[in-house]
Amino acid sequence: MAVRAVKESIRVILLTSTYRVEGYIHVVPGGRLLDEINKEREFIPVTRASIYALDGEAPLDILDFVAVNKCQVVMIAPAMGQ
Repeated sequence: MAVRAVKESIRVILLTSTYRVEGYIHVVPGGRLLDEINKEREFIPVTRASIYALDGEAPLDILDFVAVNKCQVVMIAPAMGQ
């Protein structure tokens, strides 16, 4: 039987040099986005992710899950209107 950790969702906007990703990062209850980003791992897991061109208005793709390489991230911030 699998045990699932309880997590809270934070809606984020993440920019790489070529794409904008809008989706959710999951943190422990009461946890901070910064703590999740600073974990020692190469990729940031994002769920319910919409992938856009940097200047695009329509999504190029919508994915249940994407792992974004931290080395490619230029900026990440909580999205307005959570």
